[in-house]
Amino acid sequence: MYDLAEIREMSGNDQDFIKELIQLFVKNNIEYLQEINIAYEQKDWVQVKFFAHKIKPSILVIHAVGLKQPILDLNEFSGKQINLEKIPALLELLNEQLPVICSELKKEIK
Repeated sequence: MYDLAEIREMSGNDQDFIKELIQLFVKNNIEYLQEINIAYEQKDWVQVKFFAHKIKPSILVIHAVGLKQPILDLNEFSGKQINLEKIPALLELLNEQLPVICSELKKEIK
């Protein structure tokens, strides 16, 4: 689902740093996920893009392969307001997988 190798390498395998980074990832991305859903319900594409853009680096750095292309697409589609019919499926995938990843990451730091 994800791979922390890049984070371990960047940090020199500093466990305290990794734990702090994971805690921030979980806290921020759960909040961003709520906000992106609210923005979608309001069809506020500027805010959908804003929060997709906030989530994107986290997804990329933990190599969450299943979410990489969906978050890139969500960021692009909402920003350019194209392929809007594809956004519900992208959000559904994000809503399904991101909480699972966050839950697994919480287990990593215990």
